[in-house]
Amino acid sequence: MSRWILNHGDCLDPVSGLASLADRSVDVTITDPPYEAEAHTKQRRQKGSSTRPGGGDDWREVNDAALDFGAITPEQRADVAAQIARVTRHRAIVFCQIEAVTAWRDAFAACADGRDGLVYRRTIPWVKPDAMPSLHGRYPGQAFEAMIVCARWNSPAAPVGGKARSYTIARDVWRDGAPHPTTKPLPLMRQIVEDFTGPGDLILDPFAGSGTTAIAALMLGRRFVGWERDANYHAIATRRINGDEAKPREEQPSLFGSIGGAR
Repeated sequence: MSRWILNHGDCLDPVSGLASLADRSVDVTITDPPYEAEAHTKQRRQKGSSTRPGGGDDWREVNDAALDFGAITPEQRADVAAQIARVTRHRAIVFCQIEAVTAWRDAFAACADGRDGLVYRRTIPWVKPDAMPSLHGRYPGQAFEAMIVCARWNSPAAPVGGKARSYTIARDVWRDGAPHPTTKPLPLMRQIVEDFTGPGDLILDPFAGSGTTAIAALMLGRRFVGWERDANYHAIATRRINGDEAKPREEQPSLFGSIGGAR
């Protein structure tokens, strides 16, 4: 097969989505699903006015397009977890709000096929040194995002092994000109690919966005399959993947340098 396939469509389509993949046909899933509804409200408030009409607690929500994709529903979360658990051979890394860790853990637990199920193992933080402040100043801004790690009990150890992990990487891709409202930094995704996959592994991302996970996978000698339902983002991702950015690179330096230790 090609080193990469990026499908234009909904990953939950019963014919052309994840259902079209065979059981345990991908090695590792690395994905950033849509946020919960609460995050969309927060984004609108952050991007809206900092005044409170009438002095009340209802912040003026003037930008309904703060995030230009829909929030994930509990039913969709359950379907996504079930499909990821079915098609993934070894492990899955799923980005989510810290408030949604339990919901995602429970979604994977609900579809676990006995002892060999793809079940929750760890939560790892991505710390953002340049995180957006809380503009109204009533409480601190949130400076980190969570990713959960699910794995089968008999899967081979990931390259990261038993080392403690957190990732402290600036989110500067979110400044003006970012290709997607929730684009992850390429150095972050490259380190995650290095930590949790091996050379030649097939990586799945059902919510490919602007293609950063695909680029990290390809530049490190992995293969990629994914879905993106938005035509504009699919075009952006395809263009990026076909460009120089995704060409394999030898001896990529680790973000953790030669010490390779905990952070």
